Amino acid sequence: MSAPMDLFQFPLNFDFQSLPNKDNKVCVVSVIGKGRHNPFASKASVFNPVLDKDVFKGLLNVPEELIQQDAVECFYDAESQVVYLHHTCMYDTHRLAVQCQRLINQDVDQDFFNMWQKEEYRHAKTLLWLFSISHIIILSHPGASFDVSYVRLFRTIDTIRLKLLHSITEQLHGFHISKDWYHSGRPCSPRVLFMFESSTLTKKTEPVETGAISKNKTATKFSVEKKLVHAIEDQIYRILRKSRIITNISNNSLFAVPANQEFVYIHTKKDEISDPVSFYLQQLRMNNSIESPRSRGYQSNRHSSQSGSETRSSSLPTSPVPGNSTFKEFLFQHVELALGRGFDDNVGRNPVTPVFEVPTCELWCMIANRLYDFFLGERMNAKAQAHFNTLKSLLETDIRFSENRCNKVLPVAEAAYQEGLPTHYVTNFHLNKLQQAHRVFHQFARGPATEKYLVQLDEACEKFWKNGRQLCEEISVTGNHCINPLHRLPDEPELDSNRHLPVMPHTNQLKTRAACNCGRKQADKDDPFDHKAANYDFYAGLEESCCGKLEHVDLPSFKPSTAEARAAQIKKIERAHKNSQGDTPTVKSGDIVSGMANLSLALSLGQSGGSDYSHHEGISPNNFATTSPHVETVEEVASEDSHQVVTTSPMEETTEKLEKVEELKEEEMKEEPDHEEPETEQPEEAALGIPATFRQVSTTEYLPGMIHSESVPGLLPKFPSWAVCCIGKASLYNHNTGLDYPGFLHGSHFLLPWDITVKAEKDKWPSVGETASRKGKQKKSSKDTAEVNLRIYLGNEYECPRGHRFFCSGPEKIIKVSSTSSVKDNANKLVNLDMPLYCACPHCRSSKGFLGQLMRLYVVTPEGPVRITVNPIIQPAPSPCPLFNLGTTDVVELSASALWVIRLPHIYLGDQGAYLMPTESQHLSQCRMMKGVFGYRDATQES
Repeated sequence: MSAPMDLFQFPLNFDFQSLPNKDNKVCVVSVIGKGRHNPFASKASVFNPVLDKDVFKGLLNVPEELIQQDAVECFYDAESQVVYLHHTCMYDTHRLAVQCQRLINQDVDQDFFNMWQKEEYRHAKTLLWLFSISHIIILSHPGASFDVSYVRLFRTIDTIRLKLLHSITEQLHGFHISKDWYHSGRPCSPRVLFMFESSTLTKKTEPVETGAISKNKTATKFSVEKKLVHAIEDQIYRILRKSRIITNISNNSLFAVPANQEFVYIHTKKDEISDPVSFYLQQLRMNNSIESPRSRGYQSNRHSSQSGSETRSSSLPTSPVPGNSTFKEFLFQHVELALGRGFDDNVGRNPVTPVFEVPTCELWCMIANRLYDFFLGERMNAKAQAHFNTLKSLLETDIRFSENRCNKVLPVAEAAYQEGLPTHYVTNFHLNKLQQAHRVFHQFARGPATEKYLVQLDEACEKFWKNGRQLCEEISVTGNHCINPLHRLPDEPELDSNRHLPVMPHTNQLKTRAACNCGRKQADKDDPFDHKAANYDFYAGLEESCCGKLEHVDLPSFKPSTAEARAAQIKKIERAHKNSQGDTPTVKSGDIVSGMANLSLALSLGQSGGSDYSHHEGISPNNFATTSPHVETVEEVASEDSHQVVTTSPMEETTEKLEKVEELKEEEMKEEPDHEEPETEQPEEAALGIPATFRQVSTTEYLPGMIHSESVPGLLPKFPSWAVCCIGKASLYNHNTGLDYPGFLHGSHFLLPWDITVKAEKDKWPSVGETASRKGKQKKSSKDTAEVNLRIYLGNEYECPRGHRFFCSGPEKIIKVSSTSSVKDNANKLVNLDMPLYCACPHCRSSKGFLGQLMRLYVVTPEGPVRITVNPIIQPAPSPCPLFNLGTTDVVELSASALWVIRLPHIYLGDQGAYLMPTESQHLSQCRMMKGVFGYRDATQES
């Protein structure tokens, strides 16, 4: 590849034999330092007027990937025998701004400080290379004052240069160079010139006179700019001498400054074009040629200087020239001296021969390429790597300070975390203590190592916590943490991750007082950690000692057909909407069942006909009897001309359909022979829209929560959360003494009478007050009917966590009967009004203010021509909220002349979680038991 005649970059990858004037000796001029924020020019653009061409340009048209790289630009001026090197790095302001903008736009995770440390390390190695191959180095400053931060950088580079001297001489082995160059590792001690791109002078000043005036001598006039140059030169020289960067013998120093020549140049008039638009506008205003007269002057100067190249050294001035000089004049006095007799910057009484050699262009290119690969190549010399690591350590003073500081603060932060810790604690407590440790750490830690040691702090604190101090994270259904150390449950399978954990159940030592299913016995109840413990296990444990022999109503529960039964995956469904009256929920047809049946459920069902029909009608076994008289279902009736919506009560609709079934059965019995069975493809109940029975429920998947109005059809809970039991005969209750059960507050243990009137055949049923002796009398043949008055006793029992029990006669109205009086209230409000789910305990109001929860319904049924029915429907939270029910296909019918108890759930668990007692008082009134719980049927219609 032939040598390019334009700008190129290191490493060189062309044939050096193709260089023009390759055998001519060359002076190498490098420019380093910092550049101004100018996209149209760089710090090397000052060479463009010297070269009479636009060689060194700005970064406006440079690709972004090249801007991000640390590079060295090179231009060989064969005519003047000068090689120009331009080091581009992050110290150039515009390049740094581009890099920062890239980090912002790309949102990368790379830390800017670490990126800057890498750039600074490469920058230092590049300077080591430039100080080993250059004759003149121009240190550029964008401002008007010397940057003293270079002092530390120069001292560091000089230290590493001496350590690397042996490795550099090995790289120079085989080149035809002098012994002085070979042993010193460089052609000379480079001369450093300082260039300032701006000046502190703000206005044009007149020259001033210096020196004493005598009769024979006149005063020398110097401009203020020259005075400023001399002052800065003196300042820089003193700084470099005090820091021992320069010494009397330049061969032993990193670089040298001339003793009798100017080495500071201040740009009082900008030569390069910083903004092309402004430049051309200015030229148009001046109506003049764009070509600068100064350029023509430089061209003529160059030709005249080359004609007398043999006498360059003799024509150079040895003292400051009065007046302002151009940058070319300032630079070329040093270039011509280098190409002539060389630099001799040694000072002192004992002169030392300087080391100075000017190589040919071809030789310099080969040596520069070899040393570039040594300093900046990918393959690092093994011997030199240790010295480069030392260089990196010396440059990273901020990191070393930060490391030492953070390492000292880390134990203090760990001690702050461990202060005041309990024996075991949960994650939230751990995180709070960790935040406290972070605050202590940030109070004293400094520098870029902060994030690194912050990670170590997190790891140390987490290791301390997990070393036997973790508390079980399980929370009870009432919101209290388990106090046991991290453990596994007795029925939890043993895995590698939990084999080391102890086996124990959840507990938090919080206990409440509660009664059994029938209410005749109280016991301490542990804070439940699941709804099974809250609604089933506690009451099942008291069955053996109290309620086990009583008559119970079997409530729907899951009956598995396989040992691999599992909980169904319930999707979130749309909540019930409010109706026009306000807060009364309505269940829309299709909302409950739409999209809920899955494939596994369908496979587990015994039949599909009835299930499909119930899906079509929007009726399910779980929600058929779960609505009170004021909870409506909507049935759409389509006609040819209109689309009419008919709203009916579920209880009325059910009664009508049952009557139709009975009528159909009677007609079939009359029309067909007794021995023939009616041929039907589906049950009559399904034909009339009556819900399918529990024969069609899943036997492989169970409902993870409780049955409610939004439950998936065909799924049953694993256990019943309700209980319906008969304590005994109706005579067990005495209206004058009430219920003699433990926990009831004095005067609040009475049931309320509910009088109803029904029609019955005369003399078939005794009226209220008649004795049983009439039962044996002969019945009359007359079937005349008469009204019969019957009395039922009802009670809604509330129970607080401390075991206090009481009855209410209405919303927020507690029954209070003195020992000398009797109950005066009746049960009309219990029958016709919504009852609150929570009521303030009168015994606890003065202390902690516990609320009693509706837990039991008591019913004393009469002996008469009716059957008492119950259908409790609970709304445990403000709307939107599902309605919980017993889960039966119909209302529960209670036997006559008996004392019945319906125990309600302690915790209501829906598909989306448990519904706990609201913390806001205004929401308590929306937690309620819907009216219409109690009802009755005519018993004379039964077979």
